[in-house]
Amino acid sequence: MASPCSKRNLSAPKTWRSPERKGYSLKILKPQEVCARLERLGFVAVRQRGSHIQYRHPDGRGTTVPMHKGRDIAPVLLRQIAKDLGITANEFCG
Repeated sequence: MASPCSKRNLSAPKTWRSPERKGYSLKILKPQEVCARLERLGFVAVRQRGSHIQYRHPDGRGTTVPMHKGRDIAPVLLRQIAKDLGITANEFCG
């Protein structure tokens, strides 16, 4: 008799990178790319704690970017960063 574990579907699940899934049409960005875009918008890195860098703009807006090596920034987090900046995610990623 086969064990219960052998019945699991071990194929790779659909990920947030899948282009056919609705709502995930944002570009996948690396943390360095996000930081470069923030600096082009006038943000300055004010502090770092561990692998998270906090950016501030002279007008008071701010956001935090995780700098985990080998990991991309998920679209959900890109939307949150754009919301912190007061712009749309497509404006930030486009």
